[in-house]
Amino acid sequence: MNSSDTHNSLQDSPDNHGAVVNIVSWFLLICSSLLVITRLGTIYGVSKSFHIDDGFIVVSLILSIGQTVATSIGVANGLGRHLETLSSDNILVFQKSYYAANVLFIASQVFSKLSVIFFIRVISPIAFHRTLTWILTGATLVWAFSSVPMLLFQCDTPRVWDAITNECIDQRAIWNYINAVNIILDICLIWLPFTVVWKLKTRFKRKLVVMSCFATRVLTIAAIGWQVEESQDIPNHQDMTFTYWSFVVSMSLVQSLGIMTACTPYLKPFLDSLESGLIRSDDIRRRTAAAGKSITGYGRPDGSSSVSQSRPARASPNELRDLGHPNATATASITVKKTENGADWETGSHSSQVKLIKQVKTWRVTSSPGPTSED
Repeated sequence: MNSSDTHNSLQDSPDNHGAVVNIVSWFLLICSSLLVITRLGTIYGVSKSFHIDDGFIVVSLILSIGQTVATSIGVANGLGRHLETLSSDNILVFQKSYYAANVLFIASQVFSKLSVIFFIRVISPIAFHRTLTWILTGATLVWAFSSVPMLLFQCDTPRVWDAITNECIDQRAIWNYINAVNIILDICLIWLPFTVVWKLKTRFKRKLVVMSCFATRVLTIAAIGWQVEESQDIPNHQDMTFTYWSFVVSMSLVQSLGIMTACTPYLKPFLDSLESGLIRSDDIRRRTAAAGKSITGYGRPDGSSSVSQSRPARASPNELRDLGHPNATATASITVKKTENGADWETGSHSSQVKLIKQVKTWRVTSSPGPTSED
């Protein structure tokens, strides 16, 4: 591109929408990156370690970066401008970059969905829910392994990227299949967390907060709906560099929302709302520090009661992760010493209402009278 072409590509006009594609794509990528960084920082601050669902979202972000770079290369070589104004070299590079961006889009979507699925496996120890996550994982992989080959071999070899002069299969049908299954999978990613949270023994307000975090994926479904509408113009190869610009923008939006909604449950407001011990980091640190030591009245003044705890089971810094192990048990011995005040030590303890997901715990309780005061 010469200097005049570069200057023109930075300005939106009725005959050049490349600037819109670039600005929207990179803005959405920055938002996705910030949310992924926030998620990773929150997880590391709580547990000092990362897990497979965190790895999936990082891979999804990396693929999203590659897809955005490919889109920018397409813009630099004519995306958003009329085909007749481009050189043959520009058209060739545009087709290759668009071809790569499509494949990277599917790959990024797959890993963002897997991140949500494996997060659900962590928070629910119920065997039925875990079975559903395996089914959903299989459906996601089937969607990936059926969509990517269709995009890779959409046109005759060896010029598989050439949709202008080459013989190709119906690309509108390909994208209708991709988008339809994508919507179904996202609906499942909303429904499954709802089934997990709805049966939790907690107040409705807390349930609503948790479910709303997963319900943000409705935004992704809406974006896919827009992508479905824009994909109907894909068979128009006569002026594909100009016709495809809105479809590319919708694809960037779907990709970024898939990553951002996968990070929403990890945001600090969500963590702070779960005072049940599911994730609450300050409660985790307090319990870990109190293991094997004597504490008085759960933070109440001396003289009410005293409790000594021993925890032979390992102390984990992240109860969210521990809930993913249905066989995990915790054994504790509690000694209650009554004093003259006769206060009930249970009044300072956490209510059973704050436990989002039940675990089997074995408690051995011994009670002995306190020493009598001498006159």
